[in-house]
Amino acid sequence: MSATNSFPERADAAGADRVRPDADRAAREGATEEHTVQAVHDQFWQSYARRDLDGRFAVCADDITFFGTGQHERAVNKEQYRAMNEKGVEQFPWPFIIEPLWTEVRVLGDVAWTECDAYWIQDHGGTVTRDLLRQTTVLHKRDGRWLVVHVHGSEPDYRLQEGEYMTNSRIIARNKELEGLVAERTRQLNLEKKRSEDLLLNILPHEVAEELKANGSAVARHFSDVTVLFTDFKNFTTVSQLLSPAELVEELNACFTAFDNLLANYRIEKIKTVGDAYLAVAGLPRPYEGHAEEMVALALDIRAYIRERHARLGERTFDIRIGIHSGEVVAGIVGVRKFAYDVWGDTVNTAARMEQHCPPGEINISEATHARVHTRFHCVGRGAIEAKNKGPLNMYLVSGRT
Repeated sequence: MSATNSFPERADAAGADRVRPDADRAAREGATEEHTVQAVHDQFWQSYARRDLDGRFAVCADDITFFGTGQHERAVNKEQYRAMNEKGVEQFPWPFIIEPLWTEVRVLGDVAWTECDAYWIQDHGGTVTRDLLRQTTVLHKRDGRWLVVHVHGSEPDYRLQEGEYMTNSRIIARNKELEGLVAERTRQLNLEKKRSEDLLLNILPHEVAEELKANGSAVARHFSDVTVLFTDFKNFTTVSQLLSPAELVEELNACFTAFDNLLANYRIEKIKTVGDAYLAVAGLPRPYEGHAEEMVALALDIRAYIRERHARLGERTFDIRIGIHSGEVVAGIVGVRKFAYDVWGDTVNTAARMEQHCPPGEINISEATHARVHTRFHCVGRGAIEAKNKGPLNMYLVSGRT
């Protein structure tokens, strides 16, 4: 019984031994075919990247068809397809890189196809582009050779997330969502741009800011006739002893903010504040007539504000000296980090001397400024006063408008 039962088992085993080599051989042949198909696929695509059309079309069937991503990209034979390829090489003759992300190869008898997502990386004279394309290639084995019989190029939609299989309506909804995100981001960027531009305009004159944005730099310019104003708080040290540091900064900010608001009524440019000094110039960056008269008018407004504030707060606020001079300056941006618009020249120095020799609570102007404004403002001559590094200078106190 046992012998009888053992015979069929040996027979089955022998049969299995006869079948297994055929299956292994088929598996090996299948693997070999896949490798061959992969090699043809690589030659077809990489030859095009090398701009080697002979190498590409050596593995193409005469009846190859092609459908690309553009409406005009259609061919129904090798002649048409090669003509299209030749135009592509003519427009972009330089070799480029096709970098596959993944490749799938399937072989069914004498038909095979490959699917591949790849980056086409091209250098356009220093500008590198990376275009993601999906490449579908169908091959047919003819007379023992694998030939490409159909090619399709498309753009993969990577908006699809894991587990999503979108209908057209879902795509439209997603597009609207993306458009909304883009619109919101654009709005935020425009808001940030406006904030940056407003900040720039707080630092620079409008014309200079526009030049800086357009060119990345602004050229220093000579202005033959402007009027410069310096103010300084006479009793700053005394007030600083009466106020806490925070109160002192608050008082300075209140005064300088008021000066800024008064200046906004004129065509005058604030240049900077240094400590308790305030510097402004009229007649730049856009020259105009009457700049000296505007500057003296501003000085009267500033003095009136300080007098009113001093009457209310007494010793807890400042008294002021104001000096004005007219002449030529050079103005421009200095530095590349924390840059500032500034003015230079003897006119600036003389305006500073006018301020230094000004009695508290007064407006002291030079002879050059007096010549420009004496018909519109009451001025009292002080004669020639010795100024540091300048010698004797004629000075005038402005008492008010005529």
